[in-house]
Amino acid sequence: MKKWMIASLSLLVLLSGCNNNKTQEVIDEETLEIQDSAASEAREYLTYKINKQKKSVNRGLITMMINNRSDMDEIETGLMSLSKDHFSPEDYVYQEGQYLDKISSWLGRESKDNKEGLNPAIKITEDMGWEERIEREKKDPMYLAYIHEQNYVDSKGKIQGISLGFAMNKIDYIRVKDSKGLMHFDEKVIDDKVLEEYGKEAAKKVVSRIRSIKELKEVPIFISIYKLQPINSVVPGTYFTSSFVDDNDKTIKKWEEIKEKYYYFPSKEGEEKDRDLQNRIRDLEDYVSSYFSHQDIEFVGKALYKKDNLNQLVIDVHTGMVKETELVGFAQAIGPEIVDYFPHMPVYLYVKTPKGLKATIVKEVDQEPFVEIHE
Repeated sequence: MKKWMIASLSLLVLLSGCNNNKTQEVIDEETLEIQDSAASEAREYLTYKINKQKKSVNRGLITMMINNRSDMDEIETGLMSLSKDHFSPEDYVYQEGQYLDKISSWLGRESKDNKEGLNPAIKITEDMGWEERIEREKKDPMYLAYIHEQNYVDSKGKIQGISLGFAMNKIDYIRVKDSKGLMHFDEKVIDDKVLEEYGKEAAKKVVSRIRSIKELKEVPIFISIYKLQPINSVVPGTYFTSSFVDDNDKTIKKWEEIKEKYYYFPSKEGEEKDRDLQNRIRDLEDYVSSYFSHQDIEFVGKALYKKDNLNQLVIDVHTGMVKETELVGFAQAIGPEIVDYFPHMPVYLYVKTPKGLKATIVKEVDQEPFVEIHE
């Protein structure tokens, strides 16, 4: 890793080396990169140290169970953000989930062959037509889509805390094949109250299972329930309720509402929430585009409001630039402007290209921007 200072901007620029570790999973590298990117971005603005040596025992599962990329990222980064209130980045190291290796079967329907399935059982017979099969599935939809495990360990690698995110379907997308091999589609919209109740019941069962694992008998557990967005949504869903199970507890005692919401900029909803912020993001995009007129540059802002107060601003910059010289030039142009446009808020800017994440710019409150150029 090479470091140097761009004196005119007081920006620290880092060149990150590539990770050459090969995975043994039967899944393509591009798919795994999607999963890894979420943890990478989360690390930048939550400052957790990460144990990179241990990969999740459910590696790749999130890409199979979650249809929406926005949700995919938020399930991981959002849970990490909530977890820091219980497992401080100053005291704990982040590690991908190592213990719940049966999550895949837990996500299935309860049945004779899968007694630990957390989704409702349905009775299907061979002579049942596809229309009746769809109605059966709509009556008892798939509520639970995914369970995300995060581990928090001490400096010696000993488990000190576990966080779980329960991703619940707001819409169950149903696919049924008929006797001729043709696929039929339908969907079931799930009531928010029913979704919440089912998630809490599933969490209760999982806590009981965790306490039967020797290494986790007395480990604190943080749990949060997440509502997924529709497939094509550009806005991620949210964690809306959470519970903390102390090391001495064997079950969940109470749940607490999470009052936070994301807004995207530019958007009609974002403008209604914070017109000034929308204008600032657009003005910054116009300013940068004037310097890089040969490039198509698009800014997409994602702002997190907690109890109606802006807590965090993430800006994705989509561009075709990939050369190191261009990226350093971009950093030189945009670094001081971030300070001017957003002087009193933390900003995390990610430059994304067809080849993936190529630059990260982080500006904390009252600090100079920190820049990392990725090889």
